[in-house]
Amino acid sequence: MKRRTLLAGSAAAAAASTLPAFAQGRKLKVAFANFNDEASFGASVLRGVQAAARARTDMDVSFFDNKQDGARTVEIARTVALQKPDVFIEYSFTPTANPQVARIMAEAGVPVIAVQQRIGNAPLFAVDNPLAGYGGSKPLSEEAKRRWPGQTPVALVLSWPEAGPVILERAAAARKGFEEVFPGIRVEEQSTKGDPINSRAVMTDFLTKFPGRKVIVWSHVDGMSLAALTAARNANREADVLIASTGGETVVFPEIRKPNGGFFGTFSFFPESWGTELLALAARMGAKETLPDTIRPSKQLLITASNINQHYPER
Repeated sequence: MKRRTLLAGSAAAAAASTLPAFAQGRKLKVAFANFNDEASFGASVLRGVQAAARARTDMDVSFFDNKQDGARTVEIARTVALQKPDVFIEYSFTPTANPQVARIMAEAGVPVIAVQQRIGNAPLFAVDNPLAGYGGSKPLSEEAKRRWPGQTPVALVLSWPEAGPVILERAAAARKGFEEVFPGIRVEEQSTKGDPINSRAVMTDFLTKFPGRKVIVWSHVDGMSLAALTAARNANREADVLIASTGGETVVFPEIRKPNGGFFGTFSFFPESWGTELLALAARMGAKETLPDTIRPSKQLLITASNINQHYPER
């Protein structure tokens, strides 16, 4: 079946104009399970959902933390199924757990909105992964060509293939962006294993392997890019390095703002705004509206020194 895609911004606008009227004025019960409250990106998403929940008088929202653990994700799904919410928003980053979550919810008759990874046939709220990879690596490569004229750098893709297709799609597109700007460029891909300590070690080894070379790095998430930047500084090689990643976490903004710094940019998903969009979708689902199969966040773009103050003004 051909999937349909909708920008969440239009979804939010539609929901805001016609909030559903529930039986006897009952509030919509929504359960939200985050992939990991302690991960920096997960924390940004959580804060957004919490803020959106406080702003809505038509909903009661309960919160759960999957802690990026498959067994815990399944146990939380069982708990949610017993509570019988009107809508379950499931942000699971453990692909092996998702089929079980889908079965549990189907048996309980609880409708699901999946976030970032498919949960059965549930509507999926997800970023455009190929756009995120390519939209970061190609401008990064162009900046490297401008900053280091006449030199072809070596490239490192810091991926996390164990996390499944979300990261694999981004990494493949990132490699494409490198190769379009620098045909024949040497590209190596290594796993961060979702661990900044491992990312720092991988970057350290890569710099040791290529002494005196310019290096461009694409990473699947901002936290791993910061670890790579730390490795470059520890090796006194920051001037040889340019890094881009995905996420749009505020922790990287000071690095992006540094003139001619090693952190070029982050392809932002604006995670702080997801809460408003997800709860608007939950309201539509609670009103028995059929949602599109795939919904994109309303904002996805590369944040660099040239546009950061437009989207994230300094306070």
